[in-house]
Amino acid sequence: METPALEFVDELYTQDEHKRMVSEFQEKGYVVLPDVLKRETVDPFREQLDQLVFDTGRGWTIPHDSPHYIHATYAPRARQLLQDTLSHSQAKPRPCLHTTIVVIQKDGDASYIPDWHKDREPDGMAGKEYHYPLDVFLGFYFEDITDEHGPTLVMPGSHRDNTMLPTNKALPVDTIYCRKQDALLIDQRTWHRGTARTVEGTRYLFVYGIYAMPFFYATVAHMPIAQQRAWINASSPGDILFYGGPFAPPDRQTLEELGHALDEKEKAGGPVFMYRRSMY
Repeated sequence: METPALEFVDELYTQDEHKRMVSEFQEKGYVVLPDVLKRETVDPFREQLDQLVFDTGRGWTIPHDSPHYIHATYAPRARQLLQDTLSHSQAKPRPCLHTTIVVIQKDGDASYIPDWHKDREPDGMAGKEYHYPLDVFLGFYFEDITDEHGPTLVMPGSHRDNTMLPTNKALPVDTIYCRKQDALLIDQRTWHRGTARTVEGTRYLFVYGIYAMPFFYATVAHMPIAQQRAWINASSPGDILFYGGPFAPPDRQTLEELGHALDEKEKAGGPVFMYRRSMY
């Protein structure tokens, strides 16, 4: 399969830039991450997407097994702020990808223009105390966004104050003008909406949901065999969650593919990361 043409800016943000953007994210409920991608590689990447797009009968997408599907998540700057936007802890949680949303619209398609909505409700009471989000969403537009491109609208501060409602026309609304090399980091408790695209061309919006994977010092271990069996044989959503955390039990195809990938990695002499063995 073709290697994604998209390349990343490897140099991380400075400490001052990092601090400013985290503060802006917490204050407004979103922040634009500048120069995440190498600008000159974005158009070639879009051209690759044009070759991958297919109609499912319910909308356009790209194959789930394509490396283009999650390639943007490897960008160092895209991941740099995640820990500090998810937790204040000194023992930082590990960011974990839980959702990939691919929005593709062809010319004249107005089927996906969401009205004002929150994807998460506030997990704290309205007030001055800041509550960290359970997850954040990272979005890539892969083109310079103008009013004609159907930009995202955001109601800044609405993630902190659940009395702010879009029906109140006196409240401020920000328009997100990302450049093709930028990314958008947004708190999903913030009121936001889409707008209509009037310019020609295909809209690509890749959105990645990321949550904090807690790191418990005493339990970093292999899953005991008995727990593995309980997880794989679980018949209810409650048991799946209880024994396997947020992950669904792997099906046979996934197990076979993982086993094959690990075998090939070992044959090539590559490092195979494993947690240390438990004391069970």
